[in-house]
Amino acid sequence: MMKNTISMNVSAIGTDDGKSTFEVQRTWNEKGKKAIAIGMYPTISVENCGMLDVSNMHLLNHANDFGWGELRMLNLYATVVNGKPSVSQLQGNSLAYIEEILETKDIKTYDIVIAWGNSMATHKNTIKAKIDLLTMLMEKGLSAKCITVDCLSTKKSYGIHPLYLGLHYPKDKWKLVDFPVKEMLEELEKSLKTDKTSEKKKTKKVEKKVKSTEKSAEGRAGE
Repeated sequence: MMKNTISMNVSAIGTDDGKSTFEVQRTWNEKGKKAIAIGMYPTISVENCGMLDVSNMHLLNHANDFGWGELRMLNLYATVVNGKPSVSQLQGNSLAYIEEILETKDIKTYDIVIAWGNSMATHKNTIKAKIDLLTMLMEKGLSAKCITVDCLSTKKSYGIHPLYLGLHYPKDKWKLVDFPVKEMLEELEKSLKTDKTSEKKKTKKVEKKVKSTEKSAEGRAGE
């Protein structure tokens, strides 16, 4: 017969009004590895930090796959949301807070896991925040990981969200692979430049149409 008892310490940091959560930390095994998972936005407020959202639940269910004994959940945005947020809900980002964490003395003992998925993949401010974060990692000489399973093509699943894995591969063994920081950074910068070029073309097209309309109106006025 065997008995196993696990105690989990949970702490959270956020604003007094409960509208923003910068971090939720869970520690259950001091001898285990430590991890920082970077997602998109929190759904847990400081007051309710004992709760588990689905994404955190799946990560904790597979913590033994990675040998983790501590998980610190950070997000690009700190605004607490229920469900998928609108663009207007996400004002400002958490990069200043994240940078403080990345500058701690023991940061290299952590698995830094990119887990933001494909949400808001075309949102300019989010792309910029991702670029800033990846640049931050490179400048500080830090590497990053991401989660996958053997049956997935890792080339197409860098930074995959734990909710997706939890829904589609809950019984598979999850593993960490290297997140190609430099390559993904270049890809994001390229997408931002492409978007800017597209915007310029649209602007020029609109300006051309306006000038054409004004010219046509002037011609009719002179008749």
